Amino acid sequence: MQEYWRISYSPLKIRPLLILALVGLCSARLVAVNSSHSLHSPNGAIVADVRVSDRICFDLTVADMMILKDSTLSLRIDDETLGLSPQLRSAETRSHDDVLHPVVRQKAAELRDHYNELRLEMEGGYAVVFRAYDEGVAYRWETSLPAEEVKVFSEEVTVNFADDFPVRYPAEESFFSHQEPKFEPKLLGELKANNLASLPAVVDAHGIKIAIAESDVVDYPGLWLRGAEGNGIRAVFPPYPLEEEIENDQTVRVSKEADYIAITSGTRTYPWRILGVARNDGELITNALVYLLASPTSLTDTTWIKPGKVAWDWWNAWNIGGVDFKAGINTATYKHYIDFAAEQGIEYIIIDAGWYVRGDLLKVSPDMDMKVITDYAKQQNVGVILWVAWKTLDEQMTPALEKFAEWGVKGLKVDYMQRDDQPVMQFYESVCREAAKYQMLVDFHGSQRPALMTRTWPNLITTEGVRGNEWNKWSADITPEHTVTLPFTRMFLGPMDFT
Repeated sequence: MQEYWRISYSPLKIRPLLILALVGLCSARLVAVNSSHSLHSPNGAIVADVRVSDRICFDLTVADMMILKDSTLSLRIDDETLGLSPQLRSAETRSHDDVLHPVVRQKAAELRDHYNELRLEMEGGYAVVFRAYDEGVAYRWETSLPAEEVKVFSEEVTVNFADDFPVRYPAEESFFSHQEPKFEPKLLGELKANNLASLPAVVDAHGIKIAIAESDVVDYPGLWLRGAEGNGIRAVFPPYPLEEEIENDQTVRVSKEADYIAITSGTRTYPWRILGVARNDGELITNALVYLLASPTSLTDTTWIKPGKVAWDWWNAWNIGGVDFKAGINTATYKHYIDFAAEQGIEYIIIDAGWYVRGDLLKVSPDMDMKVITDYAKQQNVGVILWVAWKTLDEQMTPALEKFAEWGVKGLKVDYMQRDDQPVMQFYESVCREAAKYQMLVDFHGSQRPALMTRTWPNLITTEGVRGNEWNKWSADITPEHTVTLPFTRMFLGPMDFT
């Protein structure tokens, strides 16, 4: 005998239509052979139909139009694949409606956090949680496994579209990347298994836009994409690095990979897999789903976090005319930049590459007197942000931050990661956490992934990971079409440093 469950939601409240108490079916341990659940967004326009049978799969309907059909998910941990032959213990529902006030304004000063949630708890110590917002649908895994530490070998995220829709696809050549792709238009059916991409891919389903993204990526590698059979897109993740090859302080490649993607806790929540929904192009710009799904910040004092404009030395290659000193990476040049910033009402200057001896953040270049520069900047009410190569910062984190704080530095521009495997994702968290202790802002270059973290770490002001203005120095790729595409694609993830 089969049990067929259907949980339906109205826009105003959740109404479980659940019939279980049939004679002879009651037991202390519930095992569902087949079950089906419909999760509606608060306004009722978006519906996720979730089925639990020999595996977990779901469909997505927007405004009565089928967008996704038979999309699947599973998670392989140690010697078990969660989501295959699942046995459903319980299906719990709830609604949530709140208003967030971000420390640093995001796409609005206020963000409504309004969703309906379905939590499917399975036998074996795991659950899958689905949420439906008016802005899209997301799901995540939760585990409470007996092992204190586990290896995650793979995570299946297969998004199967109902037709051969066009997609803006951020193609990449490898996981080692600054993540600065162009969002080229393609058809889903053209994508092959070797067509790697970063985030987000934005699909146009007869005018309804679907943005594939993620959020709350903690102690886990970043999500990448490949083509799948038919009209699908599937997830792929950078493997756990076992060995690195350090070419220099700016190029640290993975030379040996594990056959797993993460080593993590047996009890935890996993990142959200997001399908952002926009009924027109403008809604892609205002969609805040990535921010809403991130973990709230644990910082108690955020009054010191002050975003602002930055005068950038590298852009004009330290060329200054009409001055009575030799322009370059020296104290006189930066005092001149500080004067300019003060006169123009620019809150910060960046001291970019060249201020320290490569490989040692504690050894300042001989023509630079950092204490004189930072004291002068303080007098002019201008903050100083320092550029650093990530690997050197990783190796010298505590002494470097202590020295920077002694100088009065207001922030860090961290560059050249070019990776988002699990250890580098842990590095992003570590930088934000440690910088916050010294009341320093953070701007990451060399990756788009930290853009997902700005709710958790509001001192993370912005992130590059975009084919930005600097490309004009060596390329014709920064066309007007490319530039005006970015607010609808890359900026779905969060703040963007376009340089």
